[in-house]
Amino acid sequence: MTQLEKTTNSEVTATEANVKGLVKFNKPFSFEGEVHAEIDLSGIENLTGQDLDDAENMLMRVNKPSMVPEMSMTYLFFLASKATGKPQEFFFQLPAKDSLKVKRTVTSFLNAAE
Repeated sequence: MTQLEKTTNSEVTATEANVKGLVKFNKPFSFEGEVHAEIDLSGIENLTGQDLDDAENMLMRVNKPSMVPEMSMTYLFFLASKATGKPQEFFFQLPAKDSLKVKRTVTSFLNAAE
């Protein structure tokens, strides 16, 4: 395989990963003076077991324990925040339909783990 083929294959793989985690909003969303039409959640691929444990511990600290944390918006938005670098408030202020898109994307990732 030539260097050009390796580079092209790497670029395609990176592009596919971004598209896989890309959540397009129904309409542009303004947060802290910045307008967002989408959010790239592909960083969830890099989360660790420690991140999942931190999310569960955070639920306990905010007095929202859950038997199934993967269904909690607080838990999922914590993970989305870790994956994107955006504050949790960003996700909590999204319109309902867009926040559910984020929730489904993160939940799908967690459920796809084998």
